Amino acid sequence: MNILRRILLVVGLLLVVNALTACSQIVDKINGQAEAQDEIIAYIEESNPVIQSGTEAEIAADEFVFGEEDLDRAHTFLTEKTIPALEKVVVDTEAIELTMEELQPSHDKLIAAHKKLLEAYSAYAEGYYDGDESLLEKGDLLYEEYIAIFEEHETMFTELAEEYRLEVEIEEVE
Repeated sequence: MNILRRILLVVGLLLVVNALTACSQIVDKINGQAEAQDEIIAYIEESNPVIQSGTEAEIAADEFVFGEEDLDRAHTFLTEKTIPALEKVVVDTEAIELTMEELQPSHDKLIAAHKKLLEAYSAYAEGYYDGDESLLEKGDLLYEEYIAIFEEHETMFTELAEEYRLEVEIEEVE
C-alpha cells in the first residue's frame, strides 16, 4: 500500500511538473508574440512618416510638374524640390533600425522601392531638361517598377503582421 501511494505521488508530481512546463511554454509564446507585436508597431511608427514624406513629394510633383507647359520650370521643381525630398526619404528609410529580424525582407523592399522612386523622378528630371520623350517614358517604366516593389513590401509586411495577429490597414492615396 505504501509503495502504491508513493508511485501515485510520484506520478502525480510528474503530471503537475508537466502541466507547469506546458503553462510556462504557453506564457513564453504569448510574451514572444507580444514582443513581436510591439516591434511591428514600433516599425510602423518609424516608417510611416518616411513613407508619407515620399508620398507628399510625389503629390507635389504630380500637381506642379506633370501639368506644367514650361519644361524648364518642371525640371527646376524636380531638381530643387522633388529629388532632394526623395533623396532624404531614401536616407531616412535606410536609417530605420530594426530589432526584429523578420522585418528585414519587408524593409529591404521598402528601401528598394524608395530608391526606384528616386530613380524614376531623376529620369523625369533628365527628360524635362533634355526635352527627351524617351527619358520620360523611362521614368514611367521606373515608376511602375516602384509601384510593384512597394506593393511587395506592403504584402510582406501585412503577412508578417497577420502572423503575429496584428491587423494592418493600408490606406490608398489618390
